[in-house]
Amino acid sequence: MKITLKLSEKQLGALVFSFNEIPKTPPKDRTTKVAKSVLSKVAIKFKKKQIEVQDQSNLFNRDKKFSFSLEPVEAHFLEQFVSIMDAFPMCDYDRNALRQIASTLNQQLA
Repeated sequence: MKITLKLSEKQLGALVFSFNEIPKTPPKDRTTKVAKSVLSKVAIKFKKKQIEVQDQSNLFNRDKKFSFSLEPVEAHFLEQFVSIMDAFPMCDYDRNALRQIASTLNQQLA
């Protein structure tokens, strides 16, 4: 079973920006190590797609949604990460975009 996530260019940018806020300290417990490992792979996937989208972006495809396929474990840890990022300082658009991503993932995981 795969989880599908559709994001606009701006939502993708907000998500990739939030990945830069991940602390660089080494995790101590097993759950944190697993979460960091899974999220690092997911972050790479989203960062690659953002670079590709920025290269092909023009006036006519600004509103296009990009589809991502995630394993349930990836979606679970991404939802937790995005929920935690709500406490970090960011602009209102980014915060709302991350909340929408968390909501979408929560609905599909339920």
